[in-house]
Amino acid sequence: MNKLNLAFAAICLISGSAYGQDHSQHSHHDHNNHTTLSAEKVSQDDSIYHLDGKWQSHTGETLTLADLQGQPVVISMIYGSCTTACPVLVNDARRVFEALPERYQSHVKLVMVSFDEDRDTPVSLAQYADKYGLGDDVWTFLHGDDNTIRALATLLGVRYRKRSDGDFDHSNLVTVLDTRGRIVQRIEGLNRPVEDAVAALIKVIDDNHLLHH
Repeated sequence: MNKLNLAFAAICLISGSAYGQDHSQHSHHDHNNHTTLSAEKVSQDDSIYHLDGKWQSHTGETLTLADLQGQPVVISMIYGSCTTACPVLVNDARRVFEALPERYQSHVKLVMVSFDEDRDTPVSLAQYADKYGLGDDVWTFLHGDDNTIRALATLLGVRYRKRSDGDFDHSNLVTVLDTRGRIVQRIEGLNRPVEDAVAALIKVIDDNHLLHH
C-alpha cells in the first residue's frame, strides 16, 4: 500500500462514516458546530501568483506562491485541528490526484494552505503530514501570516471566519490552477465527483506539453 493509499485510510478513519455521502449542501452543526460558508465567485483570469506574501512549508522552506508556477496545482484551504470537513478536503484532493492517469501524476502538485496562523506552524503541519502519510513530494502544506492567508483566500473565493473557540467556519473548496496560477476548475462541497477536475488537469498538462519535458 503506497503512502497516498495509507493517507486515504487514515483520513477516512478520522473523518468517519458520516462523510460517506455528499455534504455539499449541509452545514456542520452536527459536527462540532462547524458551519459551511458558500464559496464566492472569482475571476478565472487572475493569477494567484502575483501575490508576493511569504509562506513557510511543512518542510521548512520559505517560498512565494510564484514558486509553484510551471505545473498545475490542486489547492485547498484547511486547518490542522479540524476533524470534520478538512480531512475530507484533503482526501478529495487525493482523489483528484489518484484519478489521473499515472503518467500525468508526476506533473501535479497538491497544496494545502492553513487558515490557522497560530496553531499550524510549519512543525505542526509537518506532524500533520506525517500523521496521515502525506509526506512525499506530491504534497506541500503552507503556513502564512493573517494578511497573506486572507489575500489568497480572496483570490480563491474561499470564505472563512475564526470562531471564539479558535476553530474556523469555512468554505469547502478544492481548486485546480493552471501553470500560471489561474483557476481552471473548482469543486465546491465534500465528496463531490472529481471527473471535471481531472479533465482540467489533463488539459493543462497536454496544452503545455509537460509530458514531453
